[in-house]
Amino acid sequence: MASILFLSPADLGEVVLATGVLAHVVGERDALCVAAPGEAMQLFRAAPGLVRTLTLERGAMESLRAWPALARLRPDIVIDGRGGTLASCVPKRRTISPKPGARLRHITQAWGEAVGAGRTLPPVLWLDTVARAAAGAVVGEARSILVIAPGGVSNAKLWPAERFAAVARRLKTGVLAEATVIVLSAAARDQDVCDSIVRSLESDGVAAQSVGDGFDLLAAAALMERATLCIGNDNALTHIAAAMGAPTLTLFGPTDERLRAPWGARVRTLRGMGLDEIAALGRAGGRAAMDAMSIDAVEAASLDLLRAGGLG
Repeated sequence: MASILFLSPADLGEVVLATGVLAHVVGERDALCVAAPGEAMQLFRAAPGLVRTLTLERGAMESLRAWPALARLRPDIVIDGRGGTLASCVPKRRTISPKPGARLRHITQAWGEAVGAGRTLPPVLWLDTVARAAAGAVVGEARSILVIAPGGVSNAKLWPAERFAAVARRLKTGVLAEATVIVLSAAARDQDVCDSIVRSLESDGVAAQSVGDGFDLLAAAALMERATLCIGNDNALTHIAAAMGAPTLTLFGPTDERLRAPWGARVRTLRGMGLDEIAALGRAGGRAAMDAMSIDAVEAASLDLLRAGGLG
């Protein structure tokens, strides 16, 4: 029996990408402590061996406040997703952390290398009955579900809301005519854009539901487990959708999908501009890249994903 401390990344998408290393390392009789941002903690509610949680705030100074509690843990293994100095205060026998490589590789592959797995470590999310009940309360017995995830941490990573509405409208009046449309937010900052998409769809007679307030990330994972298709920006929800096996289309701007795209069996990424073009535009590059993606291109990529899964 080993005691294991998981110091999660600060970014929610990277938290999801790091769950594969937990599934690989934590054994049946091991005791797990998760130290993570408060909003990420929901994802570990049903994680095997979980005995304790510690909330880590995003800022460096705020995280320092956790040092005394971390130092008292004395785990056998620290899985360090922070990549900073926080793990140094923890007495331990072994540290597992992804290292910079001489070649470009996805973070799931870097985690695999860190533990000597010889392969990538795909994300794993553990659902509970509470999460599945919450998802069921939203979608009922729906057999086809289209999820739109239009939020993000910055404007430079957001595809325009009216374009999301246009794609959802086309799919709902076409190959996904029987689908329940869910516009999902992961944070309060996303609620306005979700509501605006729903209003746009409903003004054209397309039924849709905005879901977010009181709906936690594990419930979102349970919903994604049933999704026919998820379309969204580079955000926590598209990472969760991919991890749960949903066909997932993620729209990328300033971040590098080769390093941190959502990881799953049925995932596709799309971008409007290359990274070199974005860099040449400076601070305006991310916004320009998102604007460069057309409705037609996103619809076509969505249809390709659906056809690959035998639909359409």
